[in-house]
Amino acid sequence: MNCKNFLTSIQIRKASSLHNANVQHVHLSPQILDYDLFTPTVAPKANSKMPPMIFLHGLLGNRKNNRSAAKLLAEQLQTQFIVPDLRNHGTSFHAVPMNNKSMSDDITKLIDSLPSTVPRHRGFVIMGHSMGAKVAMIHALRFPKLIKGVVSIDNVPYDNSEDSYVEFEKFHIGLRTLDWCVKTHPDWSLPDMKAYLMKWVEPSEKVINFWLTNVVNKNGLLVPKVPFNTLNESIEDIMQWKMQEYGDLESLAGQKAVAPLLLISANYSKFVGKDVHTHAISKYFQNFIVKPVDSGHWVVTERKQEFTKIVREWALSKFGS
Repeated sequence: MNCKNFLTSIQIRKASSLHNANVQHVHLSPQILDYDLFTPTVAPKANSKMPPMIFLHGLLGNRKNNRSAAKLLAEQLQTQFIVPDLRNHGTSFHAVPMNNKSMSDDITKLIDSLPSTVPRHRGFVIMGHSMGAKVAMIHALRFPKLIKGVVSIDNVPYDNSEDSYVEFEKFHIGLRTLDWCVKTHPDWSLPDMKAYLMKWVEPSEKVINFWLTNVVNKNGLLVPKVPFNTLNESIEDIMQWKMQEYGDLESLAGQKAVAPLLLISANYSKFVGKDVHTHAISKYFQNFIVKPVDSGHWVVTERKQEFTKIVREWALSKFGS
């Protein structure tokens, strides 16, 4: 039976309500990304042109990072939000390779598996934060007929600046240390691990708490939720503006039909910062707008109200109510 038209009660957990938005957690198979499907309580107008939206998280994140913003926007824009765990993250499958093409391919499989209640004929808006933003932009370039809009949160359609390299190196050190902790000291408690990481790796409690969402204590032992080694070995492939090999996006530059881009840059983040190279953006996205926000890298949580307002106004200007 086609999974677009039928989802068993085993595949979908009981729907719950998050501030009026209905949410279903969907698990179809080990080859398809797990995702949350947010449906507005008020049915959209029959002639609505607002596309459903796919919201991607960043490195070491998961779908829970974007749940609050997604439920707000689903209600405000009266459209469905699909919020997945990308490969090697959250509850989705673990697999190699871990690069922008493989993650984009996973989005294609996810879209093909969506239930018939999702209006695919409207196309999709795809949005993403950090790593997820690069995947979102690349997916839009690969499938310009399907993707009607792109929202990139603190990432750009070109190689990140040298100033950001220290942040990526921090991820390298963090991932190696996380892996070492769970292998060498599995009997540690999560507070023990947190204390070690804050003392020797990263003093920011917010960052460490974020990293530790990827570790769980089961029966007194630390267990990783994600493959730390795979992610560590893939950082360069993720950070660079490419699918698999450097230069393989050149053939997708200058497309006239590519979707409009909303780029939300964080002024206090080194990933993009205030120095945005608009000429490099226009090589791939002729129709774009840059909205700077006084925020660190985690724009969605640090400036949720401002973030949702920017996205809402942009989406309404492009697709109407």
